[in-house]
Amino acid sequence: MSLTKYPNGISSFGIPVLGGGVDIPSTTGSYFFVDSVTGSNSNSGADSSHPFATIDYAVGRCTANKGDVILVMPGHNESITSGTSLVVDVAGIQIIGLGINQSRPVLDFDNTAGSIEMDAANCRLSNIVLRASVTAVVVAINVDANDITLDHLETTWEETGDDFLITVDCTAFDRITIVDNKFFGELAVAGANTVLVIDDSHNLVLQRNMLVGNANVMVSNAATLSQTCVVTDNIIYNADTTDNSCMEISTASTGIMARNIIGSLGGAQAWSANLDPGSYLCAENYLMNAIDESGIIFPAVTPS
Repeated sequence: MSLTKYPNGISSFGIPVLGGGVDIPSTTGSYFFVDSVTGSNSNSGADSSHPFATIDYAVGRCTANKGDVILVMPGHNESITSGTSLVVDVAGIQIIGLGINQSRPVLDFDNTAGSIEMDAANCRLSNIVLRASVTAVVVAINVDANDITLDHLETTWEETGDDFLITVDCTAFDRITIVDNKFFGELAVAGANTVLVIDDSHNLVLQRNMLVGNANVMVSNAATLSQTCVVTDNIIYNADTTDNSCMEISTASTGIMARNIIGSLGGAQAWSANLDPGSYLCAENYLMNAIDESGIIFPAVTPS
C-alpha cells in the first residue's frame, strides 16, 4: 500500500497549526481498514475495498505487540454509548484516522456513559474527532494503561449543551503522551468539570495542545502527585468567569512547565488560583485573567 502523509504546520512559538492529518506509519505488522459507509465486520479488513464496520471489531482482529495499525477512513462515523463501545485492549496497536478537519472519522458519544477505554499498554489513538451528542458525557477517554499516546484528536459538540464533563482521565498510569490535540468545549455552556485529569501519572508529556472551554479547572493534578512531567507549548483558555482555574497542580508534583499561553476570565481571583504550578520548574509561561490585557510571565521571575 502507498503511505500518504498529511503534514501539520508548527507556529514560531511552537504551537501546532492543527487541521488534522498525520503520517501513516510503516510497520511489519498488519494494516486493518475501518469504514462505516462501506464496511462490514464479515469483510477481511485487509484493504480499503474490504473494510470492517467498527473500530472495536478491528481491535479484536489485531495481535498484541506486532505493530498492527488500524486505519479509519474519512467519513467514518461510530456511536459510543457505553464503556464497552470501544475498548483498546490489545497491546501495541495504533488507531489512526485518515482525512483532515471535519472529514476525519467522527466518534459520536450518544450516551452519558459512553467512553473510549485505553486498556492496553503501548497504544495510540490519533486524528479522530470526538463529538459530544448528549449533555454531560462523564468522560470521553479513560486511560487505563501505561505508555498511551493521544495525538491530533479534536473534541466538538452536536447541539448546544452537549459536552464532556472530563475529556481525558489519566489516573495512576505512567508515561502518557498527549500532544497536538484540540480539546474544544462550547464556551457559552458551563458544566465541564475538567478537561484533563492527570493524577498519579508520572513522566507524562502534555505538549502543543489547545484546551478551550468553560470549566471548573482545565488541567487538574490536584490530588495524588505526578512526578517529572513535561507541560510545554500549550494554549489553555478557560471562559468561566467565576473562581475557576486553568491549571491546578498538587504541591508535591514535579516537572517542567514552559512556554504555555494561559488565559482565564476568572479575573476576581488571585493569579495563583488561575495557574498553580505546584513544584514544577517554570519558564516563560504567559498568563492573562481579563480581556483586552496583555499576558504577564507567571510565576514571577525570581533571579538566583
